[in-house]
Amino acid sequence: MEILNEGEGYIYRGEVETIAVENDELRVRFVWLAKGEEFPPVPMRWVKSDNLDYALSLEICSASDIGPSGGDVGGDSRLCLNSSIVGETVVLYPPNGSKLDPSKVEGLELTQA
Repeated sequence: MEILNEGEGYIYRGEVETIAVENDELRVRFVWLAKGEEFPPVPMRWVKSDNLDYALSLEICSASDIGPSGGDVGGDSRLCLNSSIVGETVVLYPPNGSKLDPSKVEGLELTQA
């Protein structure tokens, strides 16, 4: 999943642990989350974020199917949630879609299950 706001200058990517809709809010808990540094235009590096919970009011969002990831990544379609009110865009990637390699995230240490 990716969360970005170019106006506020932030981008996050992470692996979803749980996701649910409760009271018109999208609620997500991440296994891990990384913040892109030097964004925009393109994150130059990714650093671990300790905030693993995210919520977004669906009442202020529009949703669209934006198709598979480009290039050689492919995969199934992605879902995009866009809130022009807060300037935030959320992209939900399918399991076979684009992923940020957790080994490229500074400060992130994942334990083997």
